[in-house]
Amino acid sequence: MEKMEIFSVKMCWGNFAFDYVHSDSVGNSGGILCVWDPSSYRKKDVTVSDYFIMIRGVWLKTGCDLLIVSVYAPQELNEKKMLWDYLTHVINNWKGEVIIMGDFNEVRCKSERFGSNFNVQGANVFNSFIVNAGLEEIPLGGCSFTWCHKSATKMSKLDRFLIYKNLMITCPNFTATSLERYLSDHRPILLRESHFDYGPTPFRFFHSWFEMEGFNKLVEDAWNEAPVDESNAMSNMMKKLKYLKQKIRDWNKGNMKSSKNIKAKLKDDLKAVDDIIDNGGGNDEVVKLRMDVLKSIQDIDKIQSLDAAQKAKIKWSIEGDENSSFYHGVLNKKRSQLNIRGILVDGTWVDNPQRVELELEVSKDEVKRTVWDCGTDKAPGPNGFTFGFYRRFWKVIENDVFDAVNHFFTYGDIPKGCNSFSSALILKSLMLPF
Repeated sequence: MEKMEIFSVKMCWGNFAFDYVHSDSVGNSGGILCVWDPSSYRKKDVTVSDYFIMIRGVWLKTGCDLLIVSVYAPQELNEKKMLWDYLTHVINNWKGEVIIMGDFNEVRCKSERFGSNFNVQGANVFNSFIVNAGLEEIPLGGCSFTWCHKSATKMSKLDRFLIYKNLMITCPNFTATSLERYLSDHRPILLRESHFDYGPTPFRFFHSWFEMEGFNKLVEDAWNEAPVDESNAMSNMMKKLKYLKQKIRDWNKGNMKSSKNIKAKLKDDLKAVDDIIDNGGGNDEVVKLRMDVLKSIQDIDKIQSLDAAQKAKIKWSIEGDENSSFYHGVLNKKRSQLNIRGILVDGTWVDNPQRVELELEVSKDEVKRTVWDCGTDKAPGPNGFTFGFYRRFWKVIENDVFDAVNHFFTYGDIPKGCNSFSSALILKSLMLPF
């Protein structure tokens, strides 16, 4: 690529709606071509070298300053060191986001080379550059190696995308993949922002909410004002839970944002108090203020720890594979626990009950005992409400729960769309000792 003409670029891009910068080839090394859509990215200025093209501009969608660097690194280690040092200097003085891409002619670890010697020093220098510049590599999907010798006996991962750490946070959906190389010795690499819609986030009830001011009143008010269906107690229960779920979602959105702001302010307050103490201005009042701020921070951390503990379930996530002995052990234990070996009738254990005994009416006390026997952390179904929720607000929801269970024993059906809590209670109630 000794000379670049606009029509050659148009053949690559597909139309004339582009802007571009290029660096001519040097010897046997090919040049560099950068092409972009001017309606998405506005160029301010460029720096062109034999080994890179650096474009400073603005990403128009967000208005943020974006530094784009396309690299074709040299072979010699000393020259690469000078290139890494220069790029580090530029990046550390840039007040915006950064994307660096291209052929770095270097690997980061031994596994990125096959059939050729691994240069430890070169890899260490390259890794130090990435760290010192505050960059993160976007994991590359597709093939493990991006370069292949024509004999196919030597392969390396030389091409990659490096982005500023802040950009990884603001754009967490960045993905990179390698494409087919066809006649080239390099595989093209593609960076894109992929958004996957897995549907609405499943609702989950957290027991830490019990500790938050106003939550109990929210639940009681929502339950009492929810729309009801007088003709069907199970549908009525389902509608109330659905209504309450939406109220809690709305409440939680505001609460999460408020908690973050409060914690940030408390940290600032703590720093201000510590500065006063460091400057010799400490007294009983300042020390008490510091203790109050620390307690408030600890209270927030406690709530977050409760959430983390409820989310964890480490044992299952590590060993809960369906083919593991742990899985089958849990399954067999559950079967044993749920197995009906008999029932207690008027103080007498009966292991061969008559049908009439199984059809006796279920009382409120028996339904309550069913709920209390199920622990607190478990949720009976995908609606997300744990048994801890039912126990906490039993006085509020008791009549609705009992009516839903009683509906089944009276009419023998479960209306379409009913939540699995009612189903779980019915099954549990069938196993209650009478």
